[in-house]
This record gives sequence, C-alpha cells and structure tokens, in this order.
Amino acid sequence: MGIQKGLMAVALAACLAAGAANTASAQAPAALTVGQQVRGEITSADAVNHRDGTRSKLYRIDLQEGQGVNFSVEGALRAHLALFRDGDLVRSSPEGQERASLTVRAPSTARYTLAVSGQDASSYGPFTVKATALEVYDGSTLRAGASITDWADSARRIPLQIEQAGLYAIRMASDEFDTLLKLEGNGLSLENDDAGGSSNSLITARLEPGRYTLVADGYGGNIDGQYSLTVEERTVPEGSLLAEGSALVAGRQGSALYQGRAQTFRIEVPSRQLVTLQMRSDEIDSYLRLNGQGVSLSDDDSGDGLNARITAILEPGSYTVEASTAGNASTAGLFTLDYTLAPVPQGAGGGSLTVGEARDAHLVEGLTDRYTVDVRRAGDYIVEMTSGEIDSYLRLKRGDEEVASDDDSGGSLNARIEQNLPAGTYVVEASSAVGPQSGPYRIVIRRR
Repeated sequence: MGIQKGLMAVALAACLAAGAANTASAQAPAALTVGQQVRGEITSADAVNHRDGTRSKLYRIDLQEGQGVNFSVEGALRAHLALFRDGDLVRSSPEGQERASLTVRAPSTARYTLAVSGQDASSYGPFTVKATALEVYDGSTLRAGASITDWADSARRIPLQIEQAGLYAIRMASDEFDTLLKLEGNGLSLENDDAGGSSNSLITARLEPGRYTLVADGYGGNIDGQYSLTVEERTVPEGSLLAEGSALVAGRQGSALYQGRAQTFRIEVPSRQLVTLQMRSDEIDSYLRLNGQGVSLSDDDSGDGLNARITAILEPGSYTVEASTAGNASTAGLFTLDYTLAPVPQGAGGGSLTVGEARDAHLVEGLTDRYTVDVRRAGDYIVEMTSGEIDSYLRLKRGDEEVASDDDSGGSLNARIEQNLPAGTYVVEASSAVGPQSGPYRIVIRRR
C-alpha cells in the first residue's frame, strides 16, 4: 500500500509539473504577494495539462527562506493548488478538498510559481486566491512567560531556558492536528499527548534552573499545521504540595505532582474501617496502589473519568499509597489524593477466619472481603464460598503471591479451592466474579 501511494504521489508531481510547464508556455504568470488576494477564472481558453486534461492559472510569488504562507482558494471553482520552484514541485494541496488550501514554509529564498488548477478536466469557474502570512517560530530561546505561534510539517526542537526553580505549565495547542509535546534536559524526559484538553498537550513539571529542549510534534509523528506554545510559571502556595512519603490526613484533600515516577504516601487506619481512597487528575491517567497488613490492591478507572478509586474494609494499621499513571509513564502533571474512613456496614465480611469455622457474611457492592487464616499444620485444605445471590470468586494468597483462585468449581456459581498448603499465614479474598454485586454468602476453610 505504501509503495502504491508513493508511485501515485510521483505521478501527481509529474502531472502537475507538466501542467505548469504547458501553461507557462502559453501565458506569463501573474504577480501575487503575501497578504494579497487576486481574482481569476479557469476557462476553456486556459492551457491544458495533456496528462489529465486539467487547466491552470499561474502566479509568481517571491518568498524568503523559512517564510510561512497559507494559500487558499474561494469561489465556484473546484480547485487544486500546487507550488513549484524552478519547475520542481514543492508542495500541493490534499486531493478532494472542498476549499483548496495549501500551507508551506519556504525551503529557500526564491521566486516560486503557484498553480491554481481545476480538480479535474471538467472543473471551470471563477475563483479568488489569497496568500496569508503565517507566524513562524524564529528559533530563539523561550523563557517563562513566553508564548509563540508557529507552523510546522515536522517535529520542531525549541530551546527553553529556566532562570529560577519552580512549577511550570507548558502547553501546546492546535486546531489542525493532534499535538504531542516533549520536554528534555536536566535529567528529565517527559511527554504528553492530551492533558491540555481535546487533542492539546500539557506538561506540568517542577523545573530547576538550566537549559531544556521542547519538542513540538504531532501524535504518531503526524504534524502539519499551525500550533501555539506557552510556558507559564504556576503559582503554588508554599507547602501546599504533599511531600513524598508524608502521611495523608483522613477527610482532607492534598495535591501532589507526578513527574515520570510513582509518588508514595502513608495512611493510618485506627480501627477496622471502610476506607475509600481517591486519586483525581485532569492532567494524567490516575493509577493507585494500596499495600499493607497483608493487603495489596490497585485501581485505574473506578473513579469518574480516568480517576482512580479504591474502596476496601481495612484492618487497623499503617498502609502505603502509591500514586502513578496508567498511561505513558513519561508524562507529568498535578493530581489530588484523599481518603475517608467510615464504619464497616453491618454484616460485612472480612477479618480473621479459623480452620474449620464457617462464617456467614454479606458482601457489600464493589468490595472484596479479606480473611486472614493461620494454617498451623501442612496438608490438603478446601476453601469454599457459596451463595444463592452472588457469582462467587475466591483468591488464596500468601504475602504478595497468589496461591490459587477459582470461580465456579463449587458447582453452580459457587467457588471452591482445593490446595496443599504449607504451614503459615494466608489471606482469603472473597468477591464477585462479575463486577459489583451484593448479597449474603457463606465461607469456610477446612482440612481435607
């Protein structure tokens, strides 16, 4: 497919070049300057490109190296645009445009020829062609507070100088392509695609004084059009960002910064409680991990949108919270964390479970009940979870290792694990196999 498209492009260039040459022999190109619009009309009197039968009007325009110009055509004519230099095709408008438009950045200082042609041999009619100057980046070093508008058809490397340490927001926006922004330097390598809203990019990062490089690109390397780039220092009240490793306060929201690596914090659970932990961000795809007291939980999108939420019944003790991203690990952005404590719902399961003991409990919707079991003698054991309302699911873990799991081995929708176990402490997790469900169940572990 790629070879076929390449051959078609070559054929198109040859066709347009021939058409320009044929027309040039019949008429002298009219003058066109940047900022000007000129009226014309394609008629049967215009010279024919004998390769495809289209007819053209030509315009000469002088451009400086690096100068950005947009050529556009309005009117009844179904037009196609092509720009030539010394008979060689520089760039042409995409096929099938409703209103022909061509954006170029002049590769050198020279006199160019613009061909306004019909899209096919039957395309005639009046038109107005306009040449509009584009703002293009001049290559200078950006600093905090800078804002530029640029046009590019390939990735642009832009130097950035930071004079003082601080939190900075760097935004890249375009209405013409899906942006991708990268920040490199001083040990950082960050990038972002869509955190700026829609298909725009945003990197929020703590930067030390020094020189950095911004790479303005398009998603998948597809960049072709106008974009804006701004660098702003974000005002953050002193001490308002959570320090890594610090303790979160129940019921109080705190802000923190993800910058290419996970951030860790602590929570304290004073007694057996229903805990809800949330991570929210408009800038990164939130991802949470919660570890401690034999618990190892993680979540990506259980909150609103791309936010993360973990709800669990936890035993008293200290837990570690790890906040990161489910998306590109090299991204950066602000997020918030908070957790709440609530009484355990009446009849909820979890806690300790003794070998030979059967427990009746109620599974709270969206939760996983965790039971700690001390196996004092090695041997064969059976763990069962039965319910008339829940599609039962069991996991048996020892530390961070999952020993076994089961969905329906107990018959019907009941779960059953048969396993030879060495002596030790285990965790039995009881939940639903089909997402959030609630209802009564019975759980038992016994020696076979």
